[in-house]
Amino acid sequence: MADLGFSQYQRLSQEQTLSPQIIRALNLLQAPSMDLQREVAEELAKNPLLEMEDGGMSSLETPLPENPEMPGARARGNADAGTPDGDAPDAARDDWRERDDAPLGETRVWTRDDDERRSRLFNSLVEHASLRDMLDEQIALADVPESERRILSGIADRLDEKGFLEGDADALATELGVPAADAEKAIATFQTFDPPGIGARDLRELFMIQLRRNGREKSLAFRVVSEAYDALLARKFGAIADKFGVSDSALRDAVAEIARVNRVPAKDFVADENREVFPDLTFYFDEKTGEWAAKSNFDYVPKLRISPAYKALLAQGKLSPKDRAYFSEKTRDAKSLINALDERRRTIEKIGAALAKFLRPFFEKGPAALPSLTMADVAAEIGMHETTVSRAVANKYAETPWGVRELRKFFNASLPTDSGGSISNAGVREVLKEILENEPSASPLSDEKLAEELGRRGIRVARRTIAKYRGMLGIPPAHLRRKF
Repeated sequence: MADLGFSQYQRLSQEQTLSPQIIRALNLLQAPSMDLQREVAEELAKNPLLEMEDGGMSSLETPLPENPEMPGARARGNADAGTPDGDAPDAARDDWRERDDAPLGETRVWTRDDDERRSRLFNSLVEHASLRDMLDEQIALADVPESERRILSGIADRLDEKGFLEGDADALATELGVPAADAEKAIATFQTFDPPGIGARDLRELFMIQLRRNGREKSLAFRVVSEAYDALLARKFGAIADKFGVSDSALRDAVAEIARVNRVPAKDFVADENREVFPDLTFYFDEKTGEWAAKSNFDYVPKLRISPAYKALLAQGKLSPKDRAYFSEKTRDAKSLINALDERRRTIEKIGAALAKFLRPFFEKGPAALPSLTMADVAAEIGMHETTVSRAVANKYAETPWGVRELRKFFNASLPTDSGGSISNAGVREVLKEILENEPSASPLSDEKLAEELGRRGIRVARRTIAKYRGMLGIPPAHLRRKF
C-alpha cells in the first residue's frame, strides 16, 4: 500500500504580474469613447484632487479657500452625525444637497468622510455588464495556457455586433501570428463560452453549437444541420427526408427545433444602432506633403490635472500622518489616470499614422480596394506588441472619405489574385456585393456562378466561401432572391 503523507518542497518559477497602474492603462486603452467619458466623469467625482485643465471642476467638487483649514476642522464636527454606512443612497444624496445649499461665504473643506459618502452614492448605481466584460471574465477563468488565452482575447476582439467571429482560423492565425492549429483549438474553446453560440463563424456552426449545448447532438435536427445544410437552405425537404429515411412529420419537428435556436448569440448585449459614436481618428489628404495623414480627436475627454490648491495644502506640511496618507493615495490615483490617458492618446495617434500609410488604396479608391493588413503589420511599424494594437483598435472608430468606419474592420487577411497581387477578405466581400447588386433579378446567380464571376476578375474563391461571405452580407441564396 502506498505511503500517504504530507511533504514540503521549494519551487522557483517566474511569473508576470501586472501592477494596478498597468491594468488601468490597458483597460482605458481598450475603452470606447462613451465608456471613457463615463470613467473620467466618475473619477472627477470621486477624487477631489482631480480637476479639468481649463479651470472647470467636477459638478460635485467644491473649491478650497486661499488659506485652507486643516482637513476636518469644520466638516468633521458633524461627521459623526452623518449617514450611517447602511443608509440608502437617498440619504447620501440629501446630504450633498445640504452641502450645496450652504452659505456662499462659508468655507467647505473636503474630508475623508465626504469621500466615503460619495463612494457609497456611486457604488449604489447598477451598471449592466457588457458582452466583452462577460467574455473577459470567462477567458480569465479558462483552464488554458497563457498562449491560448491571448488567442481567446484576439477572438473576442474580432466578434461582430451579433456575436459571430469574422473570418476563419487561417485568417485569425495570420493576424495573430500563431499556427492555424492553435487558432482552431482556441476557437473551439471560445465556442464553449456563454452566451451559447458565441464565436460561431456562420449560422450552420451556430445551430450545431447550440444544439450540442442542449444535449441534442444525436437528434435529427443536428444531423440535418451537419449533413444536409445546403438542402435545408434550399428547402428541399423531400430530399432530406429520403436521405435520412424519416417521415415528413419527423422532419417538420426537426426543422421546427432548428427554427427555435437563437440566431443572434449576442442578442441581449446588442447596442442601440442609433448610439452616438465619437471617431478617435480622422484621415485626410495633406496637400503640403502629398500624403494621407491622421488627426486624433479627443475633445470628448477633458484634459485633467492635479488641483493646485490641494498641491499647496500638501506643501504646507501641516497635515496629520493620516490625512497626508489619504491625500498621497488620491495623488497617486490622479497621476495614474492622467498618465494612462496620455499613453492612450499617444498609442492611438501612432496607430493612426501607420494606418494612414497602409490604407492609401482604400482612401483613394473605396472599400473594394481595402488592402490586406494585419495587426502584426501595424505593430511592427510602430514598435509595439500586436496585443497592444488589438486593445487600442477595439471599439474605436475613424472618419474617412468613405464614412465613419470601425478601426477593427481595416484588418483583414488576404487572398492571392491571378495578377500576382492580393486582395483582402473585406475587399472580396465588397466585389461580391457589387456583383450581386447588378445581377439580373429574374435569374439571380448561384454561389457556383458567383465563384466563376469572381474567378473572371482574378479572384479564386471556393463556393463554400462565397456562401459564407454572402451570409455575412445578409444576402439570401439565389432561389430566395428571384423576382418574377
